[in-house]
Amino acid sequence: MKMFINRKKGKWIITLIFSILLVFLILLVGSMIYSQITNNIPSFFGYSIINIISRSMEPEIPKNTFILIKKINPDQLQAGDVITFYSSDPTIKGLPNTHRIYEIVIENEQKLFVTKGDANAIPDLYKVGFDDVIGVYEKNIVSLGRLGVVFQNKAFIFVLLVVPAAVLFVLEIINLTKTAKGIKKEEEITDSVKEENDIEPTGKSE
Repeated sequence: MKMFINRKKGKWIITLIFSILLVFLILLVGSMIYSQITNNIPSFFGYSIINIISRSMEPEIPKNTFILIKKINPDQLQAGDVITFYSSDPTIKGLPNTHRIYEIVIENEQKLFVTKGDANAIPDLYKVGFDDVIGVYEKNIVSLGRLGVVFQNKAFIFVLLVVPAAVLFVLEIINLTKTAKGIKKEEEITDSVKEENDIEPTGKSE
């Protein structure tokens, strides 16, 4: 009986761990798809993951590198911090951009950030307001080099990431169902054996 309980507990622990990892994968993939389609960056527990598609922050952040950014109060930012923000530059207006704070200026009693890419010769022409700040750069997660270009293709992301994630989710639901049925069947067998042990040789129970 004790072995049966331990085995049942082990199955549920493995299933729980797999389910948590699956949910994390779905959230990550969903975040990537959402940002690619809407150009907005979703946040999970104050953190976001984005793909850098330019060389403006090399060598610290190579092109096609996924980075982790953390939501922060803009008042805490200082010159030298690397931030991700929604750009006001007409060529990429509204799109996320990641540059270093070059200096902080005051205009019309409002604090603004002057930004600059590490690989760029001059600061950006358009300043960044507090409302445009998405988060502060934390670290590089993974650099995919030329392979990272594929993640800029919305159709590829959907086929390669969303579909397998959905399949894994369905398979896990099936696995959970089978596991639950198996546990129920084993419990019925255990109860049946217990009832037989309680019956006396005369065929009468107490």
